[in-house]
Amino acid sequence: RAFEAAARRLSFKSAATELSVTPSAVSQKIRALEADLDVTLFERTARSVALTDEGRQLQPDLTAAFLQIRQAVDRVRPSPLKSLRINSSGAVIAKWLLPRLHRFTERHPELDVSVETDSALVDMSPGGPDIVIRFTRSLPETLYARRLHEELLIPVASLELIERLDLRTPKDILRASLLHDTSLSVFAESPNWNSWFRAAGLAGQAPRTGVRFARQAADHAIDAAVSGTGVALSRSLLVHGALSDGRLVSPFGPVLCMGVSYFVACRHGAETEPHIADFLDWAEEEAALLSTLKSLHMATG
Repeated sequence: RAFEAAARRLSFKSAATELSVTPSAVSQKIRALEADLDVTLFERTARSVALTDEGRQLQPDLTAAFLQIRQAVDRVRPSPLKSLRINSSGAVIAKWLLPRLHRFTERHPELDVSVETDSALVDMSPGGPDIVIRFTRSLPETLYARRLHEELLIPVASLELIERLDLRTPKDILRASLLHDTSLSVFAESPNWNSWFRAAGLAGQAPRTGVRFARQAADHAIDAAVSGTGVALSRSLLVHGALSDGRLVSPFGPVLCMGVSYFVACRHGAETEPHIADFLDWAEEEAALLSTLKSLHMATG
């Protein structure tokens, strides 16, 4: 241990501080090790130490070994923090959860929160995640679930694109490239740009082709809209942040109801555990802010 600390820090004094012993004790232990191995591990000068070739060969494996021992001990030592594992799709994590998660962790510093990405309904048995957030029409009855938000589809674009193409009425969208979130096609009868054109009184008009985003890439469609690539028909929960801070604008309606919702869920019975109940309550509080979406300012000004 004395050699590994000194080799890693290239300082007997720093190694002594780390090991809570004196520099003299570190030096004595290293000399004993050198005598036992019959090799010189350090080149010593009045002001510094440097590893010899033998020392450089020995140090990496010892450092890895001590790290492995430390990790093994940490795995069985009771953690001072209660863990909370949250699982959701990458789009929900990136666009909704992470921008506001700090409000939960600041309220609950006693929790060790981890976030993992998965769009499928993962195993909720002990050993799996504590919380899942899912975008679906319904969840299995084996889960305790709360509905967070019934999703809306909103046309959004950057202010720069709106001004450049003079997008003021639904008919003006015929001048714009459209961004297509084709991942929504997994839901039968889910609205899309064709549905929006009909609702906007533009039936018979063909939506312009544009970039298509599939395989859970809804967040990338939003990023493309922010960059001015085109107009996206975006999910309101995912686009709320960009609308709130002005990176995106919804220049006009209509807004379409999807009939699909976001749910926060856990194992039945786990909802009474304080740390899980706290997150469920917090998620509902945050989702309540989305109720303002139906009355969002629909003009560029």
